[in-house]
Amino acid sequence: MNVDQYLTNLPEKTPVAVNVPVIAGDVLKCDAVAVLEQPPVLEVLFPPGVLPEPDRIDTAADCLVFIETGEIVTLICTIEEIPLSDFIRVTVRDVIQHAEKREFFRGSAARLSVSWRKKGPSGQRKMSSARGVNISCGGMLMISDQELRKKEKLAVEIRVPKPVEKTLKLDAIVLRVNQVRKNKWQVAVRFTNMDSESCDDIMAYCFAEQRRLLREQVITRDL
Repeated sequence: MNVDQYLTNLPEKTPVAVNVPVIAGDVLKCDAVAVLEQPPVLEVLFPPGVLPEPDRIDTAADCLVFIETGEIVTLICTIEEIPLSDFIRVTVRDVIQHAEKREFFRGSAARLSVSWRKKGPSGQRKMSSARGVNISCGGMLMISDQELRKKEKLAVEIRVPKPVEKTLKLDAIVLRVNQVRKNKWQVAVRFTNMDSESCDDIMAYCFAEQRRLLREQVITRDL
């Protein structure tokens, strides 16, 4: 979607949720109000006392702004200025529009610690481990040492590293299963109880992971 075109049609004061990057890889999640200055620049106004000191905000990392006004939109922003304690100015670099949360940006899940167990009458108490392949707010592709069947219901725990550093506990249903080699199955699952906070956590991880991989590619090319 064209950034300037989208911003021009924003309401005068738009309620948003913001992931503000903080030094040391952390993320501060807070509500704010976005005011269009001149596309692609936005002013983001926060309640008093919410933002940390300006020198604690990581202006080199992406700032994510989430908007829900009949549709779900993520703005990928660069922080340009922090002139006041309750106000930042950002430049919107990209707009990602999602008709539904399952269409959110998908990122690598290779660094996620994933475990699961079956639910229902034939369920199990012990968690089994899996290796993540990719993940979005809608679901995940993983590699399991145990065979699963389509439509089986799972309880899934996902340990997300920094900047989120949290364990997400989600319900899921198996969509498809493909055996990739002996005792290894590729399993696609859809999350069935995804809430907005967990979705924000996954989005924050995906974009941080994308930045990390891009940095590694740059370093490799320079060597």
